Amino acid sequence: GGGQTMNSNKIIISLLFLIISSLSLSEELIFKNAKIHTATDRGTLENTDLLIRDGKIIRIGKNLTSSRAKVKDLKGKVISPGLIAPLSQLGIIEIELVPETRDDRSDIYSAGLSIDSAFNPSSTLIPYNLNGGITLSLTSPSSSGLFSGLTSVFSLSGSLEDSLISSNIALSANINGGEDSLAAKIQLLEDSLDLSKLVEPDFSFNGGSDLFVPEDVNYSIRDLLAIKRVMSKEIPLVVRANRASDILTLIKFAQRKDINLIINGAEEGWRVSEQLAKAKIPVILRPIDNIPNSFNELGSRLDNAYLLHQSGVKILISSHETHNSYLSRQGAGIAVSYGLPWEEALKGLTSNIADVFKISKRGSIKLGHIADIVIWSGDPLEVTTFVEEVYIAGKRIPTKSRSMRLKDRYIDN
Repeated sequence: GGGQTMNSNKIIISLLFLIISSLSLSEELIFKNAKIHTATDRGTLENTDLLIRDGKIIRIGKNLTSSRAKVKDLKGKVISPGLIAPLSQLGIIEIELVPETRDDRSDIYSAGLSIDSAFNPSSTLIPYNLNGGITLSLTSPSSSGLFSGLTSVFSLSGSLEDSLISSNIALSANINGGEDSLAAKIQLLEDSLDLSKLVEPDFSFNGGSDLFVPEDVNYSIRDLLAIKRVMSKEIPLVVRANRASDILTLIKFAQRKDINLIINGAEEGWRVSEQLAKAKIPVILRPIDNIPNSFNELGSRLDNAYLLHQSGVKILISSHETHNSYLSRQGAGIAVSYGLPWEEALKGLTSNIADVFKISKRGSIKLGHIADIVIWSGDPLEVTTFVEEVYIAGKRIPTKSRSMRLKDRYIDN
C-alpha cells in the first residue's frame, strides 16, 4: 500500500505544482466601466467590464472581479476591436517613389508571390497607422500583371518574431488598366484557372502549358499552385473592379468557375447590389473616395455603402492608400453620414473583414477571441476622436510615431 500512497502523493504534488505554475504564468487585466463596441450582434454594451487573461477575452459583463488582475477604470471611455486594413502594402513599402524601399512587386512570380519574408515590422508606417487604431493588416503585393500575388495577415505589434498571423490567405487579380481588353483578361483568368488543375502539390505538371495559355504568358509551378488554391475554394480571389458592367461580368465568371470572389473597389456597386447580394459576394469599399478617378467609376456616389448594405451585401471598409490606412475609419464615418448603420460601419472595419478572410478569433470583442482592442477618447468613427491605448493579443503596444516624437522634441524647446 505504501507504493500507492507514494504515487498518489506524487500526483497531488505535481497537480499543485501545475496549478501554481499556471497561476504565476497567466496575466490578467480588467477594464472597468467601458462603453464596449463588440462588432457582433450584441452591439454596444454600456458600463461593462472586460477581463483579459493571457491575451484572450475571458469574460464580458458587469462588476467583474479577479484577485490576480491589474484593474483599469475607463470611466465610460470607448473600447472597440482593433481595426483591420483589408488590403494594403503595410510593412512592404516605405516611400513609393524610391524603388529600394518597395518589396511589393515582382517580375519573377505572379500569382505565387508570397510577401511573408519581406514584411518589415519596424516600418515607419506601422506606428503611424497603429496610432489610428489599426492592429492588423492584410498586406498584399501590388505587381501590375494579371495576378499580383498572395495576401498575408500581419499584426502591427512591431514584433520581429510574431508579426505574421496568417499566411497566403487570398489571391489578388487585376482586370483593369494596361493595353489589353477587359474581355481578354477575363478569358486569361479562366484559362489560368483551368491550367492550374494540371499541377500537383509535389510541383509536378501534367500537360503542356502551350495548350492552355498564349505563349507569352509564363507561369511558374508556384504561380499555378496558388491559382489552384482558388479553384479548390481554399482561398478567395480578390479582383479590383469599379464599373457596374465589369462587376456583373465577374459575378458570372465566379459562378461559372465556382470560386469565392471578393470585389475590391465596387464604386458603382450600388447599380448591381441585388446581383452581388444574391451571389453572396462581399465588397471592399473606400467610402472616402467620392469622385471618379477614372472612366470606370463614373457612377461613384457617397451612399454606395448604404445602398449595398440595404440589398444585403457584406461590406468591408478600406482606405485609399497604404500610408494612411487608418483613414478607413473616416471613410466609415462618411458612409454612416450617408445612411449606413453605425454598427455595420464598425463591422466593416473589423469583424466583416475577419469573417470574409477567415481570420480566426479576431475582429470582434467576443469570449475566447484574441484581445486586439483599442481604447478611444470617443466615437471611433469621428475624426475628432483619438486613440488612447492599443492592445494586441492583450499586450499594450506603444503608439508613439516618429512624427509625434519630433513634435514633442521641438514644441517644448
